[in-house]
Amino acid sequence: MSVRMSESIITLVLFALLVPVAVLPWVHWQYRRRGRLRGWSAVVAAGSALYGCGLVAFTLFPLPDVTAEFCTSRPLRDYWQTRPFASLDDIAAAGFSPTSPAFLQVALNVVLFVPLGFLLRYRFGRGVVASTAIGSLVSLAVEATQGTAVFGLYPCPYRIADVDDLMVNTAGALVGWLLARWVGRLLPAAVPEPVPDTGPPGLLRRGFAFAGDLLTMSLVQFACRAVLVLLGEGTGTPRLTDLATSDWFGAAVGVLVPVVATVVVPLLRVDRATPGQIAFNLALADARTGGVAPARAVVLRFVFWWLPVLLLISAGHSGVVFFAAVVIGLAARSRTDRRSLLGLISSTNTTTARVLRSERPCPTSRTPELNARNTPEP
Repeated sequence: MSVRMSESIITLVLFALLVPVAVLPWVHWQYRRRGRLRGWSAVVAAGSALYGCGLVAFTLFPLPDVTAEFCTSRPLRDYWQTRPFASLDDIAAAGFSPTSPAFLQVALNVVLFVPLGFLLRYRFGRGVVASTAIGSLVSLAVEATQGTAVFGLYPCPYRIADVDDLMVNTAGALVGWLLARWVGRLLPAAVPEPVPDTGPPGLLRRGFAFAGDLLTMSLVQFACRAVLVLLGEGTGTPRLTDLATSDWFGAAVGVLVPVVATVVVPLLRVDRATPGQIAFNLALADARTGGVAPARAVVLRFVFWWLPVLLLISAGHSGVVFFAAVVIGLAARSRTDRRSLLGLISSTNTTTARVLRSERPCPTSRTPELNARNTPEP
């Protein structure tokens, strides 16, 4: 397998690992700052994340197998190329052929930083000076990482820190900025104008919040196991590794994490939201008063929905859960108020956090006696 193919695969792997961790915080930030979520802004964000993963993969990977023989001929000082325009000599030695490795290396370094300059103008609205400076600083960080053998994590360098790379990377960022100045006018806005998040949340948004809950619980359970394994290997305690891989630990975490996510977290919050609902800026309101949902509603929702869902997933019947969610969603769509069966059972409405905050009573209006005490005498 070629080096470029390996770097491309590593890019996709890093992106696949990043997306599940970053998607819910990003969605929450979008709803909090913009009041809505738009498909094009998600495409731009995903493209930015993919580019970041590619930048890491193409500048640091693949990592070599370090041996004593490997490091013998690699002193640190020999992997700093500080003579400007030395790459032109290599290109000239190859007869200025556009297919020579020296020319392709320079061209790749330019192309690699074009998306950075493009995003700095199109997505972040930076000027030409700021974008060029940021491109130069990012390139400097990359070259320093390579020249110092990943800041000493490796015993010897495996890539050259080249001053020519710093110059052509900076030029690539400038080219990307100029390209965005022309092409960006033809594209939709990367960041939508903020709007009040006061409309009734659609069924699709509520369904994604449910998927966000499942994703959060899966990530937390995986993190619990991973932390124990790392602690066991780092401290030389095999019991921790055995504990992380044991069936009873998996069962305990499989019960504790969902209970915390769907019962404890909502009971501790005024909006009664689960982690997935928090990400999508949703809240539960009392269907009769429009205020904060009572605590018993959280318990009812766990008993009649989350408990069966968790039992079905643990038994390997995730398809049944998906089918049930679709049926409940279609039934809610047939109602004018879009309330689901779970909302009817628990006497709750799913609304946005902003609406719930606006409808909560003021602290001085909880009781007539409190109002009387807080009202000054004439």
